[in-house]
Amino acid sequence: MRKFVGISLAGLMALTLPAMVQAAAPLNAVALADAPEGNNGGARVRVLHASPDAPAVDVWVNGGKVFSDIEFEEGTMFVEVPAGTYNVQVVPAGLTEPVVIEADLDLMAAIDYTVVATDVLANITPVILTADGSTPADGNGWVRFLHASPDAPAVDIAVADGGPVLIPNVAFQDAAAYLPVPAGTYDLEARLAGTDTVVLGLRASVAEGSVITAVATGLAADIGKLENFYYIPAAARAGGVGDSFFVTDVDVNNAGLATATYQVLWLPRDTDNSAPTASEAVTVASGRTERWADVLGTVFAVKDGETALGALAFISDRKDLKFFSRTFNTSDEGTFGQAIPGFAAADLIQAGEMKRILFFTENGDYRSNIGILNGTGSPMTIKWRRYTEDGMMVDQSMADLPPWGNVQLNRVFGAEAPVEGGYIDVWTETEGAAFAAYGSVLDNATSDPTTVLPQ
Repeated sequence: MRKFVGISLAGLMALTLPAMVQAAAPLNAVALADAPEGNNGGARVRVLHASPDAPAVDVWVNGGKVFSDIEFEEGTMFVEVPAGTYNVQVVPAGLTEPVVIEADLDLMAAIDYTVVATDVLANITPVILTADGSTPADGNGWVRFLHASPDAPAVDIAVADGGPVLIPNVAFQDAAAYLPVPAGTYDLEARLAGTDTVVLGLRASVAEGSVITAVATGLAADIGKLENFYYIPAAARAGGVGDSFFVTDVDVNNAGLATATYQVLWLPRDTDNSAPTASEAVTVASGRTERWADVLGTVFAVKDGETALGALAFISDRKDLKFFSRTFNTSDEGTFGQAIPGFAAADLIQAGEMKRILFFTENGDYRSNIGILNGTGSPMTIKWRRYTEDGMMVDQSMADLPPWGNVQLNRVFGAEAPVEGGYIDVWTETEGAAFAAYGSVLDNATSDPTTVLPQ
């Protein structure tokens, strides 16, 4: 059995999904380009929102709004102003109070200022970073690091995979000096100070002449939120019609700047999945793709002759993972596959939305199924209407889905065959519900399936 290796998401195996696990995890990272060449002789100011539980904010300078609606981990562009003393206030977006940060800043000519809002909202504090417009030597870039995670201990910044420490013992709200490095791409990591324990991975692309500030953000204990769930709504390791046998491969890509940690959860079909089987944790570096061939066999040890039909969920410490899968049948003529993309929680169909699935075909050559996945830890009722190609409604039906439950309805137009161009509208009225749905049209001769996504 192939197992994941990496940083464990402590406690996940012992808790149910509706509990929304809170466990230790790698930190997030934000990279800012400092752009010293853009300073025209005045003082330049920008703001980074790094307070993990604070709402979006507006920034007022000397009584006028300068920056609007800055969300967590979002940084502004530089604004150039004459040298002088300025009163800076940070307030919730769209409001004028309460003032969560107020500071008088003495801004000097030809200096760049980065104001970072750090710590949790109750203790929010500005950290001010400066740059004097200096530039690296030919062939080099500069990188500096700010520790802005309130609950993370001091860290050492080091070369990845056991490499040397570059910047030792950086504590919360400390900013290390610029480190000159030759232009290139670097895999770096933050380790608990004085240890080999990695808590943050960062891929840094340093161009010649570039000046970069990397900021560790977020809470080390902030994982398991629904927004960090992803779904593959259908996966299989099972025999199908005739001699067909289906398996599922999954690609996981990290589109973010920081190393991501995730676990895979197996959600069998037609059952309550409040306490699903979870894989061990795995880490994937920035920009990398991990392929899990025959994921149910290699990760969840489903054996030949056993039937495993259902869906996959992924829980991560990051919001920027990408997923894609292929469920395919092997035959003497090759493989016939069904591409099924991954859904982020934000992509699910929400309560009050109605989506339409097209291309349903039912005749001697093709058959059509529909799959539905409850994307939450609460029961929901899914509803749908079936229409033939001439727009005539066949019927309206509903089904109750348990937490994280999923179903497949086979040959949904079998009684109305032949149908070419049928469609189905799907929705839910359950408050707070969210679900994924898809159609599957299969060639009867080869069992080659085509995925149809809702619109």
